[in-house]
Parts: sequence; C-alpha cells; structure tokens
Amino acid sequence: MRPVIDLRSYLDTRGATILLALSVLAIIAFAALGGLIQPAVIPGGTADVEFTFVVLSLPLSLIIPVIAVMITAGEWSDRSIQNTFLQRPGRLGVLGSKVLAAIVVVAMLVALSIGLAAATTWIGGELIGEGAVFSSFENLLTTQLAVLAAALLIGLAMGILLQSTVLGLIAAIGLPFIISTAGGLAMLFNSELISDIVRAVDLNAAAMALGAGDATAFELLPLLLLVILPTALGVRRWNSREVG
Repeated sequence: MRPVIDLRSYLDTRGATILLALSVLAIIAFAALGGLIQPAVIPGGTADVEFTFVVLSLPLSLIIPVIAVMITAGEWSDRSIQNTFLQRPGRLGVLGSKVLAAIVVVAMLVALSIGLAAATTWIGGELIGEGAVFSSFENLLTTQLAVLAAALLIGLAMGILLQSTVLGLIAAIGLPFIISTAGGLAMLFNSELISDIVRAVDLNAAAMALGAGDATAFELLPLLLLVILPTALGVRRWNSREVG
C-alpha cells in the first residue's frame, strides 16, 4: 500500500483544491457562527464548545462523504484507474491506500474543526459573553466524533461499492437524508413499525448511541447494512471488475 501516492494524486487535482478551499472556508464560517454568536442567544451569555462543534458538524457531515467518495471512486469515473492498476497491479493494495488517504484528509479537517471550535468558543465566551464552557469536551470527542466517523464510513462504503463519483455521492448523502426524513415521519405518525425499520438503517443514531455508550446489539444492524455489507460487495467488485 502506498497511501502517500493516492493522497498526492488527490490533492493535486483541481476538484480537490476547490473542494478543500471551500471546506476550510465553510468550517471557519460555521465555527465563527457557533462560537461567537452563541453567547447572544444562549441564556447566561455563555459559549459551549460542544454546541459550537454541533454547528460545525453541519458542513462536515456533507464534506466528509464527498471526500471519501471522490478519493475511492474518482479514478473509476475518469477512467484513470486503468493507469493506476498498470503501475500498481495489486488492486486491494490500491484500495487500502485510497481508504487510508481518505482517512488522513478527513482527520486533518476534523482536527482543524476541533481547534477552531475551541478557539471561537473561548473568544465568544470569555471576550464577548459571560464565560466559555469546556466541560462538555469529552462528549465532543465521543458522540460527535462518532457521528462524523459514520459519515466517513458510509462515504467509503458507497464509493467502494458503486465506483462512480456521481452515484456514490447520491447514495452517501441521499441515504442519510432519506433515513432522517423517514424517522421524522415515523415520529409524526407515531408508527412503531416505521420507527423500527428506520432504526435498523439509521447509522447516525447508532453512532450517537455507540459514542454515548448506550448502544445495544440492535445498533450494530445499521453498521452491518450500510457499511460492512456494501463494503464487502464493493471489495469483491473492485477486485474483479474489468477496466477499459
């Protein structure tokens, strides 16, 4: 595996440059929105770092699957994967390198987001409001990071399975949206059947439960249906698909 090669090839593309630039701008804007404006709307004029990071999670939940899909499926879409396999015949090694490259890029963005969340919370709480709250930082590192990890996993799974940037993005972004909408409808109509079905495929809710330590065996079902099974099928397809 050579993740450095895949990381470099991804970062050298114009699409990646534009995406990462827009991502950093969005992260900075949402960090400022969450940390600086929070004291004006929260009773007591305090700023909570977890709330700031929840606001930051809104753009991150879209950015992370986009990056994962682009790295894993991008070369299939532009057909440059043929040259990659000619230079590096081990297909599973190439796949592993791309997955590691995606994890590195996402980890850098998440680390930047945590730093900005802490900085803007401190500025908003101590300099603008009545104080900054960092006691919830542990929840940030468990529950909120688990949700972002779920976004990364579904992005990787859909990219590996579909091996198409467009289809992968539609699935990685569309599925969580449809599931969350169905969950809202289940609550609206008070339907236990729909609630159970949604719970079986709600990866975000399962991630939150796992991060909070409240998960049961049932929370592993979304991981199986939306991550493990698609990834297994995608790996098989990746290893046997004809190129050309």
